[in-house]
Formats: sequence, structure tokens, C-alpha cells
Amino acid sequence: MTAGRLAASKPGATTNTVLYRTPIDKSASSVMNVCNQSGGALSYRAAIRDYEQVLHLDGLNTSAYKFAKGNPISGYKITLEPGFQDSAAIPGTTFTTTNGATATILDVFKPTDEVVFYAKVIDVGTTSIAGDGQAGTFSNGETLTGSTSGFTATFRGMDATTGVWTQYADIAAGGTNVSISRTTGLADGMYLTIGTALDTLLGGEVATINSSGINTGTNALTITRGQLGTTAAAIPAGSHVNAWSASATVTTIAEGATFVAGDTTLTVANSTGFTSGGIIIIDNELCQISEVNGNDLTIVRGRYGTADVDHNDGVNTTLLTDNGIYLLNFWSEGETITGSSSNATVALNFNTSIGQTIVTKYLLSSTSVGATDHSVQSINQYDINRTYKYNLEDSTNTNYPLKFSADDAEGTNGSGTEYTAGVSKVGTAGTSGAYTSIDITADTQTNLFAYADGTPAGDTTGVGFNASIIDNPSYTDIYIYDVSGEPLAAADTFTISETTQTVQANGITVGPFGYVQDWYPSLCHLKVTIGEGSQAFAANDSFYDTPTLTNGLRVLTTVRTGKALSLGSPSGADGSRTAGTYTNISPNSTGGSGDLATTKVTVVVDGSGAATVTLLNGGYGHAGSDTLTINDAQLGGGGAANLTIDVSTISTGIHTDQTGVYSDSDYFFYGKAVAANVTDKNSSIIVGPGQNLLVYSSAGDISYVLNGFETTSEDYTVVNMTKVASGG
Repeated sequence: MTAGRLAASKPGATTNTVLYRTPIDKSASSVMNVCNQSGGALSYRAAIRDYEQVLHLDGLNTSAYKFAKGNPISGYKITLEPGFQDSAAIPGTTFTTTNGATATILDVFKPTDEVVFYAKVIDVGTTSIAGDGQAGTFSNGETLTGSTSGFTATFRGMDATTGVWTQYADIAAGGTNVSISRTTGLADGMYLTIGTALDTLLGGEVATINSSGINTGTNALTITRGQLGTTAAAIPAGSHVNAWSASATVTTIAEGATFVAGDTTLTVANSTGFTSGGIIIIDNELCQISEVNGNDLTIVRGRYGTADVDHNDGVNTTLLTDNGIYLLNFWSEGETITGSSSNATVALNFNTSIGQTIVTKYLLSSTSVGATDHSVQSINQYDINRTYKYNLEDSTNTNYPLKFSADDAEGTNGSGTEYTAGVSKVGTAGTSGAYTSIDITADTQTNLFAYADGTPAGDTTGVGFNASIIDNPSYTDIYIYDVSGEPLAAADTFTISETTQTVQANGITVGPFGYVQDWYPSLCHLKVTIGEGSQAFAANDSFYDTPTLTNGLRVLTTVRTGKALSLGSPSGADGSRTAGTYTNISPNSTGGSGDLATTKVTVVVDGSGAATVTLLNGGYGHAGSDTLTINDAQLGGGGAANLTIDVSTISTGIHTDQTGVYSDSDYFFYGKAVAANVTDKNSSIIVGPGQNLLVYSSAGDISYVLNGFETTSEDYTVVNMTKVASGG
């Protein structure tokens, strides 16, 4: 119990001043002495109010919010590791950290804002690594450089822990300086067969290693392109090559006539040393032996991109020696790569028996359309009750619209069907305003596939990714209240249900906390008492409501000004406007300063091109004169004029001033006279839990002294949301 002087003040004239406040768990019995120190008669007022602030909340449908007297609310948030599943964070649980900070859990923080990914369609490949030796973490979009070769590529994510996704640059058709996976076994003058289909040996290019063209220090070659009549072409990274040299096994054509194009039985003077499967060179043509029968060689003509042509009788036929398989325009075997910004390192462990496979994939960034940190995300995890939006504006998305399927990784390109529940598709992929979004609810299929459905036909296979729905995700951010004791700090720990939680670096967001005194849904006004030691609530502070349903779904609300409450009639019908229902879209622009991202409408266009607009969320920061514009591209892109609509009404001002809003019923003295140089004694003043004693003086010559005692009270009952833990 605290007794004695509780408060004293000499406020300025005609100013409502909080003389004294009680915490939510205490009450006070007091005597207020009012001393007139002037030479003339004055007057004063006194009021007791059971709140300190009146907050105007966002939300068009205010009935969605559940508030009742006794509910704690909080914008004080901490980030923990490993965090809580929703069912494990029991509201009202008090904890004390190892450093002596005390607080009470309100709930986990469930982000409800739209998660936006910016998509690009990029050709990438995956390279095996020695994962156990990785040091550090690579950064998406950084340059990777080989320690031996100096070869570079762009990091585009991890393939589990076994490889890195990388984006490479081709060697141009005229390029003669290339990296190779190793130089062991190579010699000047050798043939390199490049980019051949290994199953058929069709196509490709033949190059030769120049004199003094081998750099064994960096595993680099200088080569001459387009040899043996082949055509030089761009060399993709990791192209599979064979190195060939002329053997001592040489004979001549013994046909007795020209060996003509298309003839697959070659008679030679001496077949000794020639074996099935071997590669021979005749003039500029490479052929493969399939059978040796005496001096007759059954051959396959025009291998490795060379031409099947006539050859004169008596021309040399030479068996080539296969000097091994290499990867051209690639890293060195076993070398270490280093990230340009992260300085992370790892040794490569790729297999040179197969060439690098370059595939087309969706790469995602959470930064912006023009960002450089896009990465492969093989599996996207969706938390329940959130919306995920894939921005498709980048030009690389042209012909690659993103869709979902629940029964086939390739959707309608395979044997599956398109999944459309909660899915919105706006605009044309590769153009401004284009996106695909999906609302995740309890009814969403547990496993989904994102796929590319477009042209070029056949080139969309494998572009997409898997998506899994987490119905009980872990949350690392939690709201707390009644914060006291030693200050919370990074690395503080506490244990709940045998799990130790650690406060993370930069993981403390100090915010207001307090208690609900009354709620007026029609006005969207919430009367609150500020918690002991808390800062006052202010515009843009966010906190949860408190539903009475056990394990109910909390709704996050924010203190806002300028929320659109109603809209005027939209602009007129346009026959070019595409009929349909366009759900949960944001206007493209506004004539004012309102926030568009949080302003959501549904537009229904009928067969005449007339639009009906339903306001879903009024955003904030609007003025009553704002004009909202919805681009035609958001409404099917039929060529109509953009749709415009005016904001009719907006939310009233936010009453966050501690003394600015109260009613006449709060007063127990109003204009009470006090004579010159007289002290007016007022006894039996009870200030209940969470209440404020306010005074108002007609002049600045009045002093107030409050004496009494403060005791613990249970008159204010704290009402947390009921939550039943599941599991441990």
C-alpha cells in the first residue's frame, strides 16, 4: 500500500490536466486540497474518467472486431527463437527472463499483410557442392568466383544442401577463350566436340585447341571455333565435351571408287585396331563404327555436327583417341567458389561425366520488380490466413503466366487441372500490373503446384515450384504486455513448457500496451487505459482484438486516420470493358495521398461494361476529395477507359490526446468556486483501477494536492482470449 501525498500540480489556466492516475490493478482513496493563491475568487473543475485515450481503429466492417472491458491490448513486440506455435502461446502467461525482465504474453503475432513475391523467368543450373565444408551463407544475386579458374556466375539459391543454383553467361559464338573443368590429358591440336546430344551424337560443334593454348594454372583454353566444317554457336555453361586426338591407327579407303554420302559400309585397306564404338575421321567428317567385319566397317555418318559427304578412294581413315570428358565454359573440378558480398565459400563436387543441365525456372524476390536478388525457391510454404501475391510485371514473365494446380506439377500442361479457389489473376504476364495471388484459408488444398501455362509450347515444363500449406505454423514474433523489471535485451532467455526462448538481436519493438475500458463499434472508437510504464498509443500503432471463442481467430487492427468509409458512383459504362468479377484489387492511383496497398475493392463488370464497386478495405490517409483510379488492365484489359471513383466519406480524427476527449458525465465538480487565498478541501475521492483524476483551473493560480493511500484492487478483471494448448 502506498500512502501520503499521491500527486501535486499547479497547471496552467483553462487546461485539462491529469493530476493523478491509478494502475489497472490498484485503487486510491484520497483527499484533494485546492488552494487559490490569487487575490481574487476563482473556479475549478474535477473529473474522473475510466480511460486515458480514445482510439479510432481501422476496419470497414467494424463488427469484425471483438473487444470487451478487461481485454489487454499491446503493440509491444519481441522476436524469439525458436518461437511458438499458435496453440502453445497461452495469453496471460507471465515470464521472467534470466536478466530479470518480466512480461506477460498477449499472443503470437500473425502477419496478415499480403506477402508479395516479384517473379522473373531465368535460365539456371544446379552444381553439386561439398556441403559439409561450406563456410558462411551466400547472398542471392551475388557473384560467385572460382578460386582456380576465375570463372564467375550469379548465385540463385541452394538446391537443398547438395548444390547451388547459379545463373551463367554463354560464351559467344565468336569466343575463343574458355574455362574448362580440368586440363589434365589435354594437348595442343586436340579436337573438342561441343554441345552434342550424347544419345545420338547429332549436332554440335568441333573446335581445336590452339598451339600454346592451354593454361594449366587457371584451367583455361584458347581454341579455334567451327572446325571440320561445323558452325560455331554460343556455348552454354557446363557444355559436355570430349577431347580427341589422332591415334596411330590409320588406314585408307579401299572402295575402288568414291565413298559416297549415305553409304554406311566402308571398306578399308586394313581394319586392324579399329573397334566397334570407335570414332574415325575422314577428311572433315567424323563417323562412328558400329561393327567391324573383316575390312568392312559399318559406320554411322556425320557425327558431332560434321557433314555426311563424298570421299575419294584412298583417303586416310584415322581412328581418334578419346581423351576424356570435360565441361567447357565452367568451373574447375574441386575448386572453391567465393561470394562477392557474403565472402561465403564452398568447394565444388560436380560430376564431369554429364554436362550441366540448364533449366528455365521462376525466380522470386521479396524486394522489388527491378531487384537483383531473385532466387530459386523449390518449395514455398504458405501460412494459413494470409494472401500470397506473385508480381509478374518483369518482361521475362512474358508467355509464362503463373497458375496453380492441386493434382499435377504441370497443371493443364500435364494431365492435371487448374486450381482456382482463392486465386486471382490480373493482367498479362510480362506487362505492368500483372500478378497472380492466392488467399490461403482452412479450405485451401494442403499441397499445390505453381506452374507456367503459356507459350512457347513445351518450354514451360519444370518452370514452377511446389507450395505447401502450414496449418499450425511457428511464429517468432509475440506481443507482450505488463513489461516491468529490468529492461528486455537481446539474448535474454526464458522457458515456457520446457522450451527455452531467446530474444533475438534487434528483436525488441517497444510499443504501447494497455487495457480496454469500452468499445463503440458504430464509431470504431476504443477507450483504453495505458498500462503502467507504457508509452501512449499513437496513429499507426497495431494490436489484436480479443474474441471470446476458445482458440478464436484474432483480428489485427491499427489506429488510423483517413480511412475511406464509403465510395461514390463509379464512372460510366464502357462497352470495351471486359465483363467479370475482379476480387480484392487495389486502385492503381489516387488523386490524393491515401495508401493504395491497403485500399481494396471488388469490381463486378456486367455485359454492358457497367461497373459495381464494393469497398472491402478503406485503407488510410485518404481525403474526402480523393479520386481512385482502377486501370483497365486490372479489369481484363479489353481496351476500355480506366475506371474512376470518388471517396465519399472518411474516418473521423483519432483521439489519442490524453485530455482531449471526455464527456460531461465524467465531472464531479464543474465551476466550483474557491475564494481568494483559501484552500478548498474535498474528501472521499475514490480513483478506481485504471482511472484518471483530471483538473481544470479558471486561472493559473490554483494548486492541487492529492493525499491518500493506494491499495491493490481486483475490481478490474483482466479478460484474455481463451486458448487451449495442443501437444506439448
